[in-house]
This record gives sequence, C-alpha cells and structure tokens, in this order.
Amino acid sequence: MKEGKWGKNMVDTFHIKENRPFPNNELPVLYWPKAVEEWTNEKKAGQKVLALFEKNGYTNGWVNGIFPYHHFHSNTHEVLACIAGEAKVQLGGPDAETYTFAKGDVLLLPAGVAHKRLEATADFQIVGAYPNGQKPDMQKGDTESYEDLKQRASQVKVPETDPLDGAAGAVQQHWKNKAQ
Repeated sequence: MKEGKWGKNMVDTFHIKENRPFPNNELPVLYWPKAVEEWTNEKKAGQKVLALFEKNGYTNGWVNGIFPYHHFHSNTHEVLACIAGEAKVQLGGPDAETYTFAKGDVLLLPAGVAHKRLEATADFQIVGAYPNGQKPDMQKGDTESYEDLKQRASQVKVPETDPLDGAAGAVQQHWKNKAQ
C-alpha cells in the first residue's frame, strides 16, 4: 500500500467494546497523534483542517467542541481534529477508557462509538466532519431501540477515502479488510 503524507505507521487503533446501551463498533477508532499540529498555531487552523477533510471527502464540517454527555451517531462515522487546547474524552460509554485528545490530534470514530468530553482546557476547540457530508443523527443510549441502533451503526459503509490521506490511508489499512 502506498503511504500517504501522514504515513501509514503514524496511526494508532483503539478497539472499543460494546457497552450497552452504547453499541460502539467492531471497527477500531483510528488515532493520529499530532497529525495537524503544523496548522494549530495559524489563525485559520480550522479552515485549513476543514479544507483537508473536504479534499478527502469528509464534509458537512464544523468547528466547536465535544458534548459533555455520552452520545454517538448510528448513521455515520465522524472525524475530529483538535486545533486548540486539550480534553479528557471518554470513548465507549460509562466506565470505559479515558483518552487525552490534544492540539494536533485527529480521531476517526466509527459509527456507534460513544464519546463524551469529561474535562477540557478553556481554549479546547475541534474540527469535525463526516464522510460524504452525511448529516449525523444524535443518539444518547436509547435502551428501547438499542438493537436497531446497533445494527444500523454496524451497517454504515466504510468510507472510500481516509480523512488525512484520501485513497491511500489508514481507513483502507485498518477498516477495509474488517468490513468485507
């Protein structure tokens, strides 16, 4: 496989187990430490990251933060890039692992993976986007619809492109084989 700008070995993966009522996903979370750090001290960091994501097929983007409650999207994957500050983020629902998400880091969350900001610096800011401009649903762990939401999240197609490297990136290396 061809290596992209960010390098295929520069990504870490986290496997998030099912944690009812949060389905999570068999696909791993992809984590690129300091992947966009070169842009974080620029005035238009958010616009530069959004442009990179858009170039690689991740649109419907925004600049903001992470909600302080457990939530997930059953209909789309989500890429997040930290452009300022840092936060402690819990991935997978209550009693799950906590990760530090810092300036320059990028996460690609598979559909169904719960995420919550536990604490953050005052300047914490992220850029988010979705493959093919998908509009995310907002799920907070509905126990009555759990099985339907779990099935829906597991059936979200693997994107054709990687948010950082387009057609030659970690999505193809870590997600394509698992989804087939």
